Amino acid sequence: MYEIVFTPQSQKELILLTQIEQKRILKKLNFFSSTESPLYFSKPLVNFPPSTHRFRVGNYRIAFHLLKTVIYIDKIGHRKQIYK
Repeated sequence: MYEIVFTPQSQKELILLTQIEQKRILKKLNFFSSTESPLYFSKPLVNFPPSTHRFRVGNYRIAFHLLKTVIYIDKIGHRKQIYK
């Protein structure tokens, strides 16, 4: 099982979302972290440091990087705005 750690920026971005979206994202993150290989559910990112991968949850993207057994959530945003 992997531990999830939010950066201060990602915490602020999560709080700005509706309560329904927050619950949906947290539920999916718990699912991803409970699997043996969360990278199976992710796609790699290029030129988006420090994030190396992203999860998709509906219209939202969760940019993260993985160190040993910790998933560091760097950014959370709508698919149209997260990569700008």
